[in-house]
Amino acid sequence: MRRTRFLIALVSLALPVTAAAQDPFADVPNEPRPEEYHHWDAEAVAGFQGELDETLRNGEGIWGTPFAVETALPRADHRPHSVQIIHRAGYTQPEIHTTKWDLYVVLKGAGTVLIGGERVNWIAGQPPEGQRPQLEGATAFDVTEGDLLHVPARSWHQVVVPEGGSITYALINVFE
Repeated sequence: MRRTRFLIALVSLALPVTAAAQDPFADVPNEPRPEEYHHWDAEAVAGFQGELDETLRNGEGIWGTPFAVETALPRADHRPHSVQIIHRAGYTQPEIHTTKWDLYVVLKGAGTVLIGGERVNWIAGQPPEGQRPQLEGATAFDVTEGDLLHVPARSWHQVVVPEGGSITYALINVFE
């Protein structure tokens, strides 16, 4: 009997700790609550694709290349990320960011993403239009619809699209 009372007392002492441990979100404040919930359904994504295709048909790619961008969620001071939908249909230059991490979600098409290495064949002092630098010593990742790829800040990266091919992806930019 004494042992039973001891166990009941022990269990009752542990209950408040156990109950608190069950809610890992109890101390997370939810005010102020930003009101910017977003859902991009298939129709919205198709709309982005149509706008990107039109941009390239009009010859409005970035630096004279078949690279078009639509901003789905612009950067804001109150959140450390933004979302873009990007379409590439040929050569585009390597890039690097000081404080931006990239998450690629491939929506359509296929290509190869090169990460790391060093940029070569860049002519300092020349405008970027018309230059065709490459990455040397990079790791290659073949990507296709449904793939997800993480590119850390301060890493050279380049999306390479096969001749006659294209790739469209959601780019989630996360800023340090």
